[in-house]
Amino acid sequence: MFRKKMLAILITCALILPVSYYHLATLEAAASYGNLLLDDFETDLNGWGPRGSETVALSTEQAYSGTQSIKISDRTETWNGAMCDKTADLTLGETYVFGIWIKYVGDSYSGTQNFSLQLQYNDGVSDVYKNIKTSSVAKGQWTYLEGQYTIPTDAANVNIYVETEYKTSPSAQDLMDFYLDDFTATPAVLPEIETDIASLKDVFAPYFDMGCAGTANEIAPAPGKALVLKHYNSITFGNELKPDSVLDYDATIAYMETNGGNQVNPQVNLRAARTLLEFARDNNLPVRGHTLVWHNQTPDWFFKENYSTDSNAAWVSKEIMLQRLENYIKNVMALLETNYPTVEFYAWDVVNEAVDPNTSTGMRNPGSNNTTPGNSPWMQTIGADFIEKAFEYARKYAPEGCKLYYNDYNEYESVKSNFIYAILENLKSKGLVDGMGMQSHWTMDYPSISMFETAVRKYDTLDLEIQLTELDIKQPDNSDSALNLQAARYKLLINKCISLKEEGINITAVIFWGITDATSWLGGYPLLFNGDYKAKPAFYSIIEDLTVTPTPTVSPTITPSPTITPTPTVTPTITPAPGTGIPEAAVTTRHNGNTVNQTYTITAKSGTIDLSKLKTVFTADGISGEQQNVWCDNAALQLNTAPWYTDITSNVSGTIADASLTLTFNDTITLTEGTGTCTVSIRFAKADWSDYAPITNPVLKVYYDGTLVQ
Repeated sequence: MFRKKMLAILITCALILPVSYYHLATLEAAASYGNLLLDDFETDLNGWGPRGSETVALSTEQAYSGTQSIKISDRTETWNGAMCDKTADLTLGETYVFGIWIKYVGDSYSGTQNFSLQLQYNDGVSDVYKNIKTSSVAKGQWTYLEGQYTIPTDAANVNIYVETEYKTSPSAQDLMDFYLDDFTATPAVLPEIETDIASLKDVFAPYFDMGCAGTANEIAPAPGKALVLKHYNSITFGNELKPDSVLDYDATIAYMETNGGNQVNPQVNLRAARTLLEFARDNNLPVRGHTLVWHNQTPDWFFKENYSTDSNAAWVSKEIMLQRLENYIKNVMALLETNYPTVEFYAWDVVNEAVDPNTSTGMRNPGSNNTTPGNSPWMQTIGADFIEKAFEYARKYAPEGCKLYYNDYNEYESVKSNFIYAILENLKSKGLVDGMGMQSHWTMDYPSISMFETAVRKYDTLDLEIQLTELDIKQPDNSDSALNLQAARYKLLINKCISLKEEGINITAVIFWGITDATSWLGGYPLLFNGDYKAKPAFYSIIEDLTVTPTPTVSPTITPSPTITPTPTVTPTITPAPGTGIPEAAVTTRHNGNTVNQTYTITAKSGTIDLSKLKTVFTADGISGEQQNVWCDNAALQLNTAPWYTDITSNVSGTIADASLTLTFNDTITLTEGTGTCTVSIRFAKADWSDYAPITNPVLKVYYDGTLVQ
């Protein structure tokens, strides 16, 4: 193995050795930072050997550079390959770019084969396996596999190895001989975050907290940590506190065997979450616990008699499973309190994704999710009672002040939201739930902002906190036009959240599911920051019309600089109207550059009003007379009694002419004094999408049955 002190010799020799330009560039780049690890196999195996009974030896049959490589032969399993212990050479906590050249030949083998470059280490309890890079290799061609990975700070026995695609019953074609050459591990040159832009947590401080989700791998690199600390008030652990991460099978079996066959006290550990918990502890960063009870990412043995891993083993009784559920939640909470007493868990997602609107009951079908995706072992063993019992136990054992949430996706769809509402209503009546977690995984064309607002208002009638817990907007296209469209959609959503918050709806946090596009579960470009930790158009779109509250580490100047327009509120003057009903109305206006958002609040001051007889006319300086488009994003009756919320979006029409915006209602819709309000959220823009001048001197006139009443 060569080290940096040999690098000058390597580069000099590269002038005469057949090393590719790419490979030479890699070596030259390494000269400026960190240690370069290079195994070229010209003189020895450099510590590489077999993982099993296969043969690993030097060979002159093939070589990417020089005259030798290592050959792996006599394989009997797809995991048979070549492995090397790099514990003494790699620096814990360092982010490396790993690379290796791979080739296979032979007429009897298929034309392509998937190979993987893997990392294996021990985390103090068990071995952990991480994929660095998997790629298809074409027969007869040297193919380079490269990937980046951060060595965990608690790693021991760190090994690098190469294997082929796993198959339970491999054929001779799957067990080909193959060659490896020129393994490198180079400390990565990591990008820096932008320190001269506004912090999201500061910009949105007047409205709600801003959080993100991240895995241990995402926050391991220095810029990942820095980005989280600059922009967010909290962190959600992506996987590390889910049931399959905390449930400890070996410890559970040992406890059962040493305690007279005890079936009801599953053991837990926090080893997967250790890196994230220490990060939160050391930076006083509040944590959202995610998630205690879920049909997915939960092992079947947790629900089987004697914790059996046999797929045919019997499910435990409801009585046993309820005891397991309580002890599992108790043990998780106790272990966190014991080991990380200063980490604030401000919320827990107690139950996640329990609703399936395609069943007659609205609950998931009973069975194993690991056998049939979507089935619930909780329904299999306990039944629908598992939701209430999970919240009961969480309330009993969660730390004081920790809010308990139900969390779900497609939470804005009408049928599913009805089932969710019923669950929340029951839990709320018993004091067991504090909030609704709206996951908010959006695409570019679904859901509509009206669907979102309808759902928010429905959940708000239960007097619960509402949080967007897993926000991203799927965008597979990285072109400027596509990212600008994504920015506009993010802006529409966040502006709606602000508008609802200002109205009094208790939205308390917006949480993005991931840190950068590069590590998002969706792939593509769904978040506010790209793979280089740089802010995208979506970032600027959601802050451009807001005032920044600066902190000592944040410049108060937003780039690009926003135009901030005060939002005027019109105080109505009511004149008696003919008939039995007297309406009154108010409007708030938000100037957003090339769009203007307005929220109208209409009530019956006395009697009963018919909205089809109502017309509002809004006039202000800054609304030009040129062609403009008007959209009604949401309109609804918000009532004090059932049905609580009635969507009337399709009944609203808006036009702009002569510097005035006119709203009318198409159908007969009645509203009686004291029963609630009608709210209308509209948006208008010029046909050419140019910016508006400041909206000043607003005047709102209200006509009822043809008579000016305000």
